[in-house]
Amino acid sequence: MNSNAQRSAVELEELDRRQLGALVMRLSLACWQETTSCDRKDLARQSGLWNLYSDVGGHERTQTLDKYLSEKTFPLRPRWNRIYATACYVLSNCRTSSELCEQLRQSMDTLRRLN
Repeated sequence: MNSNAQRSAVELEELDRRQLGALVMRLSLACWQETTSCDRKDLARQSGLWNLYSDVGGHERTQTLDKYLSEKTFPLRPRWNRIYATACYVLSNCRTSSELCEQLRQSMDTLRRLN
């Protein structure tokens, strides 16, 4: 395999990993909302893993967490440990088991295998 093909394979694997990281974060948020009836601000506040920022009007925003929810805004150097910690926090604090929680577990396991 030539160096361009190797580089493409590595770039593809990194892209897949980043897409999966964003998926784990979206599933974490969806599972959190479904099982606790709380929003992403509550997740940030209660987990202590994400900062809340207040704008001029006093509205709280989850600016950093929001970047992890989309492949387009997913950081180039993501904090993988924070992604895992968020998913683990959500799974450990879900009141009921759901299909979303199971999807989250499976996606998190797949992501761990890629890292």
